[in-house]
Amino acid sequence: MDKITYQQSGVDISLADKFVSYIMQNNPKENSLWKTNANYASVYPLTDDLAICLTTDGVGSKVLIASELDNYDHIGIDLVAMCVNDLLCVGAQPKLFLDYYAFSNFNYDTACKIIDSIIKGCKTANCSLVGGETAQMPDLYAPKHFDLAGFSLGIVNKNSFIDGHKITNGNTIIGIAANGIHSNGLSLARKLITKDNALYANLLKPTHIYTNPVLKCLDKYSQSINGIAHITGGGITNLFRLNNNVGYQIDKWFPLDEIFQYLAQYIEFKEMHTTFNMGYGMYIIVNDHANEINDLIQSCGFKSQIAGLVNNNTNQINITHQEISAMDFTLTKHQ
Repeated sequence: MDKITYQQSGVDISLADKFVSYIMQNNPKENSLWKTNANYASVYPLTDDLAICLTTDGVGSKVLIASELDNYDHIGIDLVAMCVNDLLCVGAQPKLFLDYYAFSNFNYDTACKIIDSIIKGCKTANCSLVGGETAQMPDLYAPKHFDLAGFSLGIVNKNSFIDGHKITNGNTIIGIAANGIHSNGLSLARKLITKDNALYANLLKPTHIYTNPVLKCLDKYSQSINGIAHITGGGITNLFRLNNNVGYQIDKWFPLDEIFQYLAQYIEFKEMHTTFNMGYGMYIIVNDHANEINDLIQSCGFKSQIAGLVNNNTNQINITHQEISAMDFTLTKHQ
């Protein structure tokens, strides 16, 4: 059977990256921003030692699955997670959240379930839902269809700010487990896992919110943490965002989620790593205290482990799967 790619499902990551480059080249620079390699968040200083951080995101075609299954209990948690997890990557503490909810015709019960799930996500992230926008557009959206966008604000002190430039050869990579597929790669997954498949409902498992373990690690070991990567669109290649002068070796994995086991029948394994999280929702890169940081994450109720090391193979990610025979390959950053 021929394997399918993310691009064949209708999503072109390379074209999206090109568009982001266009924006960065043509948008006037705000020179006062604290610079980050990864651009997970925009960091605007209020003083020499304190900055606000801003992120925005959505949950993609996961909204279609929620609509098809008439299950809106977790979709707002995904929305909050996609935004606040990006704040954590610069060392910020999430504080405020805004939402945008657009739909066809107003269904009061559905709207309440969605907003309740957003509030639940904000409570988990220890931030406040302070406003939003509701848009009824029956001429734009099909019946039962809707979309969500989130906007989050956090704060970071200069001594906790993470920009990735300290990452160096020999640093340890700690991987924190994902809760299934999270909120990326679903345009491809939906092509292969259809509504009549028992796995379809598992696509709605909510994205982990990593605020509690990451902030505890930053509070106790801030000088040990050199980089944090939220594994979203692009899969493991999000590591490339952190630092252009190093490479990465990932050789320890959690057992593959049954969703990924199923998708592997139809998608090349290398393609899967550039599309899905493959079991890790976040990586933390540290210069020391790796075991203590790993233990602290686990004490917060999250699965984590030492996943690999930083090396000098610039702009390469070397991947070895110990539970899959002869599965060893390299991903290279496209310049």
